[in-house]
Amino acid sequence: MDYIFYSDPSSVTGRALKEALGINGGTQGPGERPARLIRWGSRAESRFNAAGGALNKKGALNDASNKGRSLELLTADGINVPPAADRFTGDLLVGRTETHVGGSGFFLITSQRDFDLASRNLHCSHFMAYIPTQREYRIHVFRGQVIGAAEKLMGENATSLHIRNVSTGWKFRYNNIDRIPRDAERVACDAVRALGLDFGAVDIIKSINDNLYVLEVNTAPSLVQRAEGGNRRDVDEGPVFDAYVAAFRQWLAEAPRNNNTR
Repeated sequence: MDYIFYSDPSSVTGRALKEALGINGGTQGPGERPARLIRWGSRAESRFNAAGGALNKKGALNDASNKGRSLELLTADGINVPPAADRFTGDLLVGRTETHVGGSGFFLITSQRDFDLASRNLHCSHFMAYIPTQREYRIHVFRGQVIGAAEKLMGENATSLHIRNVSTGWKFRYNNIDRIPRDAERVACDAVRALGLDFGAVDIIKSINDNLYVLEVNTAPSLVQRAEGGNRRDVDEGPVFDAYVAAFRQWLAEAPRNNNTR
């Protein structure tokens, strides 16, 4: 038995992957020892280790989901990240919550009062310098190879130039693959490796000075959206969803069913 282990926030895509792969899966973990295990963002305990191996082990997921810790690990590996800040000194900052889903948990900090309010009322756990940005990319990496990439673009109803997420009208577009710099792809592969992950979606910005900065590595990117008015789900980024399915299928075909490793 092979198993994909997802969390409640990642369950829409997790269930779609389970169905596409034709394997077992859920939010509670396997009820018996699986042959192979794929963790789609779930950091929950499992009663059983996988007999033949696992993708994205729990320890690496813990490091990746803790945004402060992940930035420390990336910095230690020589990967460019926005500088951290412990107070407001006059330059714009971005406050971030420890964990977040779907591009939430980002707040623009323009004063010390903002800093204090974000810490106390918005549950921001760490702050970083705001980097004036000309481009933003999401690059999907699986075992050292880029399997998909997108640029974040402003929608017609965008409401912010500085906080770029779904709620402010920004969205990753996967029809501009030729605009993704090769050096950004190399940085993305390095970031996934630095966090000890087998796969992840790396958010990277290109500054107005042409420097690349890694913002975070997502371990359960949203690839499927719930359709309105029912339980049907639509593939949001079809080519990337298909790329993950193909990559997982190949790994399941090649990985041993029992090698007594985690």
